[in-house]
Amino acid sequence: MPLDATQEMLTLGLCNVIGSFFHSMPVTGSFSRSAVNNASGVRTPLGGMYTGILVILALTLLTPYFYYIPKATLSSVIISAVIFMVEVGMILPIWKCNSEYI
Repeated sequence: MPLDATQEMLTLGLCNVIGSFFHSMPVTGSFSRSAVNNASGVRTPLGGMYTGILVILALTLLTPYFYYIPKATLSSVIISAVIFMVEVGMILPIWKCNSEYI
């Protein structure tokens, strides 16, 4: 079952719109988590809870060590996790459509 990035985009947009009425922080950053879950074969919401626990543990125990990791390394991890979400065949039609309005 392929990952539907459109559904996640709509959900994040809806959360940001509703959150703006309550002065919340913007909701972002779940794409890489969803990509890793999908690549790992996670099919249930329990996988999200497991991922959340791992994130909390990492932030609690490993935060001082994150300072020494180069930003390029961190960005390459994120890019490699979400690269399969890019539909290469759609880049050219989107580019052509966008250039018509310039």
